[in-house]
Amino acid sequence: MRFTYSTVNCRTEPLGELAVYSFEIGLYLSIMNSLLSTTDLIIFFGSLLAVMGMGLWAGRKEDSSEDYFLAGRSTRWWGVAGSIFGSNVSANHIVGMMGVGFAVGFAQSHFEITAIAGLLMLCYFFLPVYRKLNVYTLSDYLSRRYDDRSRISYALIMVIIMVVIQMVPGFYIGSRSINILLQGDTGRKAVAEAIFSEDGEFSEVKVLHGGEKYGSAPEVLVNNEKADFLEATVGDGKVETVGVISPPPDSLSAPLNISFAGGNSENPEISPGDVDPFNYKLGILIMALVTGTYVILGGLKAVIITDVIQSVLLLLAGLLVAFITFSQPEIGGWADLMARDLGAEGVERFHLYNASNHPALPWTGVLSGLMILHFYYWGTNQFIVQRALSAVSDKEAKMGIIAAGFFKLLIPFFSIGTGIAAFYLFKDRNLEVAQDAVFIKLLTELIAPIGFGLVGLIAAGMIGAILSSLDSMMNSAATIMTFDLYKKYISPEADDRKLISIGRVWIITFIVLAGFITIYTMDPNSKDSFFLHVAKHQGNLIAGVVVAFFLGMCWKRATAAGGVAAIIAGVIFSYSIPVLYGNMAEGNQILIDLFGEKLNFMHGAFLSAILSIMVHILVSLKTQPDQEKGKLTWTGLQIFSPQELSVFVKTLLFCVAVYATLAILVVIGTISPTIAALIGSVWTFGCFYISASRKSKQAGVAVYQEDRFWAGGLAGCAIFMLFYFF
Repeated sequence: MRFTYSTVNCRTEPLGELAVYSFEIGLYLSIMNSLLSTTDLIIFFGSLLAVMGMGLWAGRKEDSSEDYFLAGRSTRWWGVAGSIFGSNVSANHIVGMMGVGFAVGFAQSHFEITAIAGLLMLCYFFLPVYRKLNVYTLSDYLSRRYDDRSRISYALIMVIIMVVIQMVPGFYIGSRSINILLQGDTGRKAVAEAIFSEDGEFSEVKVLHGGEKYGSAPEVLVNNEKADFLEATVGDGKVETVGVISPPPDSLSAPLNISFAGGNSENPEISPGDVDPFNYKLGILIMALVTGTYVILGGLKAVIITDVIQSVLLLLAGLLVAFITFSQPEIGGWADLMARDLGAEGVERFHLYNASNHPALPWTGVLSGLMILHFYYWGTNQFIVQRALSAVSDKEAKMGIIAAGFFKLLIPFFSIGTGIAAFYLFKDRNLEVAQDAVFIKLLTELIAPIGFGLVGLIAAGMIGAILSSLDSMMNSAATIMTFDLYKKYISPEADDRKLISIGRVWIITFIVLAGFITIYTMDPNSKDSFFLHVAKHQGNLIAGVVVAFFLGMCWKRATAAGGVAAIIAGVIFSYSIPVLYGNMAEGNQILIDLFGEKLNFMHGAFLSAILSIMVHILVSLKTQPDQEKGKLTWTGLQIFSPQELSVFVKTLLFCVAVYATLAILVVIGTISPTIAALIGSVWTFGCFYISASRKSKQAGVAVYQEDRFWAGGLAGCAIFMLFYFF
């Protein structure tokens, strides 16, 4: 009997007398000279230098600590929007999410759509407290509401998140992506067959086709280990054969994972297309120098202006790739793609909700734990909130946050949707492409032949996305350490000049630390998905933080002991709950069917938050409250009256009931997702419109001039997408 095994579609077909297993071996084809023209390189490096120059110009006069760390509280709404969007979006939103759309589908869009809840929470609940108290850091609020134990706990968690969990992957993804982009396409394949006799005896390995650009004979790996019994031969830069030079191990059996390593004439240790470790380090150094220069010298004002420019470049790059992809005759536009996806030949990737036991994106986790992550990221996260704190007024801050939300809702279409389109495009063209190579393949197949410097423009957008995230984290981490460590405990009398100097020292320290960790701990040729990786590790640290902020703002009885207990408990629960679940799920089919063999990090974040709330309440009830600190709540600060807060809670619960009813009606087939989307979005906008109308009458302005009017439009769009792509 003869079988052919494919790692792409994982199917077997009877073909003959022997068992033949075919494996795709991804090889990189260096096409630097053809993919990036002189015009592309000029646009790419010119944009990089222009962004750095604009940053230095914008931050040329930073005389006070408020200027340096909060941009003089003079940022207009468009600066807030561009900086928040730029700080949030990285190259992974183009490269990584496009690959997820290609391999999995539209469900990844939950990270963008449900983020709107977090943005609106920041806009109307968290931000008014921060701005009224005139804080520089969010740990300053925790110190005032609780005590210095909560301040220190939050500061340490935030520095770990920003430097280790955010900056390190940022340097990694940035250097790796740009190196791959500069050196070329990942699309060429070598297909090899491992042949076994009927009795299971290993015979030979044949290379059927592919394997170009080898400068020397590569090593042959079997199941990721060097196969000393196999030897590859190369002719004219192409792997021609894989010969058996000694008896294979007795344990050898099909299927085999066959790959090649080395074979680069310039560096035998590097496979063709792999990122050279030296170039990887060089890329990190360049990003550190470019970003560090304008952040160190220009402060937050430089960060904001560069973020705005980089956000524009990112949007142009993403929309350009999407437009050209959807314009291909095989796709025919968005409507035709959706029709095909839902048709007989489709794989139905345009849906948002996976089973509750889905290993990556279960719908139960999305509507529970992911919301906890959003409330942390958008409401209690220093490097996001700091942009809103820099706004010239509350209204400008709110409009900037809302505008950033509209930009977020574009990502599912120009990134994830483009990945789905690429799936069908490459299928029609008989091109086999790895998930992480989709973006580069689109550039090679569709963009590069057009010319006019478009590849350079897209590369500039991608590097801009990386730098806009890195600069925000550098500045915010330095702000925390300057005010929450140096000024608080070391030199309370330090003047503005000294604080700015200390901030710059911290920025340099974090750049060096993050760069060192990235170089010596990260594999530049890893195939891991860093989006979910970062979200998982971030989620393990933040459940208790969200609880401390939330209960501190809504419950005057919350005590200092309760606050720090919740923060610490959240971390402990986040790391212990998955272990406990694994033990409970072993042999328990009911649990496995509900939530999977391993607990998804979103489920873990939700459970950790619930348990942290219980800890906070119990500890607070057992300790003495501070009456003055108890006034730093929504009602105590007169941000909401008790009546307004009660009306909001009732309205929210009623809206949840409406959405749940619509979802049930869709599931049982009573109404279509489109009808549910229309009803849900109109209902949502109507709720905001009523509130905006009341505010506009009190202020004597038109209703469209109220931020709640636009917030209603944003929330309505998000609800529409959640139902339409049901």
